[in-house]
Amino acid sequence: MMPTAMAVRTDSHALLRRAGLRSTPQRQTVLDLLGDGEHRHLTADDIWRAASSRNPSFNRSTAYRVLDQLCDAGIVQQTRFGDSAHFEIAGAPERHYHLVCRSCGSIVNLPSDVLADISGRLGRQHGFTIRSVDLTIEGECRACRQAVSPPA
Repeated sequence: MMPTAMAVRTDSHALLRRAGLRSTPQRQTVLDLLGDGEHRHLTADDIWRAASSRNPSFNRSTAYRVLDQLCDAGIVQQTRFGDSAHFEIAGAPERHYHLVCRSCGSIVNLPSDVLADISGRLGRQHGFTIRSVDLTIEGECRACRQAVSPPA
């Protein structure tokens, strides 16, 4: 279950402190937007537009700078979907992978255990300690396929 915006706000202060970052209004705004259950997989421009509607002095360069800081600190993760970078709170609700529709842009989260067996086997087979896995599978969702060729 996704935490409420208030729960994310409380947790984000602790996340920022643990990462050695001050809790600034700009960082807090970005984390609040990313922590809102309705706002997942946002681009930097999505974040800038939403933040500037709350605070007109929040500009595009601030969004990019704060996202870079939060990614460097490991609080936020960046995932590339095609030509665009999307951001979400790292590990929220848990580490996961993505199915991305190339037609409509919909994103489906896949739980991390989807790759547990494969990555464990690869690590053992190659004597490799796996620190992270980033997986995005692109294709076409059922709705888009059906829109092009309706079922008979």
